[in-house]
Amino acid sequence: MRQLQTFLLTMKKLILLFITFANVSLAQNIKLEEHAFVPIEHKVTLQPCLKPFYHGVASGDPLTDRVIIWTRVTPDSAQITQTLTVNWQIATDTAMFNVVNSGVALTDSSKDFTIKVDANGLNAGTFYYYEFKIGNYYSPRGRTRTAPSGNIDSLRFALVSCANFEAGWFNVYNSLLQRSDFDAVLSLGDYIYEYETGGYSPNTVVNRQWSPATEILSIADYRMRYSSYRLDDDLQRLHQQFPFIIVYDDHELANDAWKNGAGNHTTATEGLWSDRKLCAQKAFFEWLPIRKTGTTDPYQIYRNIKYGNLVELMMLDTRVTGRDLQAGTTGTVVADTNRRLIGGPQMTWLKNKLDSTNCQWKVLGQQVMIAPVKLFGVAINGDQWDGYPAERDRIYNHVLGKGIQNMVVVTGDIHSSWACDLPTSTYNSLTGAGSAGVEFVTPSVTSPGSSIPGGATALQISNSHIKWVELSQHGYIIMDVNKTKTQSDWFHIPTLDTKTSSYVHVKSYYVSTGQRFLKTTSTATIPRNSIYGIKAPLCPRTATSTDIKPFSFKPGILSVFPNPSNALLTIQLFNITKGDVTFKVINAEGKEVESTTLQNTSDGINNYSLKTSGLAAGVYFVRIETTSGSTTVKFVKQ
Repeated sequence: MRQLQTFLLTMKKLILLFITFANVSLAQNIKLEEHAFVPIEHKVTLQPCLKPFYHGVASGDPLTDRVIIWTRVTPDSAQITQTLTVNWQIATDTAMFNVVNSGVALTDSSKDFTIKVDANGLNAGTFYYYEFKIGNYYSPRGRTRTAPSGNIDSLRFALVSCANFEAGWFNVYNSLLQRSDFDAVLSLGDYIYEYETGGYSPNTVVNRQWSPATEILSIADYRMRYSSYRLDDDLQRLHQQFPFIIVYDDHELANDAWKNGAGNHTTATEGLWSDRKLCAQKAFFEWLPIRKTGTTDPYQIYRNIKYGNLVELMMLDTRVTGRDLQAGTTGTVVADTNRRLIGGPQMTWLKNKLDSTNCQWKVLGQQVMIAPVKLFGVAINGDQWDGYPAERDRIYNHVLGKGIQNMVVVTGDIHSSWACDLPTSTYNSLTGAGSAGVEFVTPSVTSPGSSIPGGATALQISNSHIKWVELSQHGYIIMDVNKTKTQSDWFHIPTLDTKTSSYVHVKSYYVSTGQRFLKTTSTATIPRNSIYGIKAPLCPRTATSTDIKPFSFKPGILSVFPNPSNALLTIQLFNITKGDVTFKVINAEGKEVESTTLQNTSDGINNYSLKTSGLAAGVYFVRIETTSGSTTVKFVKQ
């Protein structure tokens, strides 16, 4: 009986039961001597030809006449306090001859040197190529595609979620990049994770470590975590070739987040939740190609994107905008009809969109599973819609009461694969009658699933509306939408331990237009020919033999955080050679106050931590000297 009670925990908590939290953060293992620098090796590297656009380019939120384009400039030591002027242009060809729009954007440290442009004046349903330029350096070209208009026959989307950097290689992104048979990527949450190094399912075979090594709390922390992710070549290249339509879930903020707190947040030791949430949201909007659409909340993520008359995407925020505190799955609090998951304003917006759209398919992109999941009649995850039944009923009743057809929900979050009808109290599993729509749940990129023997079978026996579930494999969904049906094909990847683009088709389910229940097929959908376009090349179009030498014979500073510093300063450095690295701390009067030399056994990207608590308040410079050259960075000691 105790085992059954354990199994009744939420799927997320159940997964975490199989993971030890006895791992001690790498940062906690480091004993810092006064002003000592400590290297931490990371398994990501820079593409030298990308200088200074080392984080690549990205696009997102395509409309019929515009699309968000994004990049980041890695400033040199002289630029850290400056406002930088970056040129951009967008063209119909990879040679950038037929430029259709161009402009200038400004960036500085207040934006973490990111640039985001809403490039307009475009044609619908068209491939475009874009690039940025600062000084004599071009960014890599990115490829994107605007949303089509009018009468559309077919669309395809790649569905992904839950990418734990430390759990293994991002082979899901690599696989999608190689197959290239979709219009856009729907990223359904947990793009990053907030834990400390070793804090959540580290893969000792791959040994990837994110930055910073501590749990992320401040704006500098969140920015650094995005930076470490966006140096992954598979993720970077996928962003370069396809537009993303993205929402956050909890781990972009903190585990089991809600509007006024999170399970992984303690006010006494980690500060106000409102401060942390604001830092997380600001970094999310800086580092990702998402359009700002909120009129009162600048970080509102619920929004709609139309693809002709075929699909209207309604991207939701089921995480923090209106969510009440998780309270389990039973009891008077859970049963309260006033209980909210998406909140009143977002619910009104969603109902209006469902009522007014002229699109055949209404696709709700969201974070947590809406279909009920029970064992022996008891719901098992209060973080999902099962913990907010009145809110789910509001949507079901509206859809059925208004006779709204063709609602499809797509979901991430739980590191597993599901195909479900959306049952009401009159649901008949044999005919599908009484279903409000269907739900497709995508597996994780790397985050661990569950290997409970018989778990999937038990779930299907207890829930007749669950047509298929697989709990442990990693992968993605290709969702194909046409005039007659919407079909999801699940693809799993063989390993996280070695880099591969391999995948295997494991299951397919579809819903026919005008119906609200799933059917299965053994055949994956075939992409239309027009979906393929010319990929953008990795390196910038004007790279020369001089340009491709990283940082022109000197070490490159990727970030300095936090700056101003109180007790600890971390410098993320890229060095093209091994050997001695000397750090000299110089005060504002030009006097050297500290000097440390260490043997660096690893080239590439390393973190070096400086304990600054012994320094007097003021302005300082750190001169970094290596066998390949030297550079200087300024910081402020509070």
